[in-house]
Amino acid sequence: MVDDSTSGGPDGLDDPTTPDDRDELGELGELDDDALLAALAGVLERVSTPPPEVLEAAAGLFTWRTVDAELAELDYDSLVAPPELGVRAAGQPRILTFEAGGLTVEVEVDDVPGARRLIGQLTPPGRADLELRTAADAVVGRADELGRFVLDLPAGKLRSSLRIRRGEDVTETAWVPL
Repeated sequence: MVDDSTSGGPDGLDDPTTPDDRDELGELGELDDDALLAALAGVLERVSTPPPEVLEAAAGLFTWRTVDAELAELDYDSLVAPPELGVRAAGQPRILTFEAGGLTVEVEVDDVPGARRLIGQLTPPGRADLELRTAADAVVGRADELGRFVLDLPAGKLRSSLRIRRGEDVTETAWVPL
């Protein structure tokens, strides 16, 4: 007969429990529901909490996700801005403004039947390569010498980010649903 505690379980797989664990499992059968849940919570805490060095490494890696791009934060969104009397009516396009350093990116989400477009303006004006990224796809385009651009949006509502490249300078807008 094979000793399951040292060379694997009866099915030939390694048995993750030690003899001490098996004794503890036998004792668990005598606990009421609340005590059993408390014991289970203790086990889950031991095995599900990542070590502090893993959390620190993950946080450090997260900051490097766009090391080559300056983040343009959402500064204005007409969808959530309080309405101004006499200024905005139902059916108006959504306007968003992003700012990073000296760059302002103003975009309008033009939702017309059969087509969706992102119409935008870069300030200060100038040519730029553009990439509108979504979880599934990317749309590329260019801003002209006046900083104007139009990009076709994929159908449906989606989260997206716009990457603007002017020579070596790269700016990326915050991810927003469009």
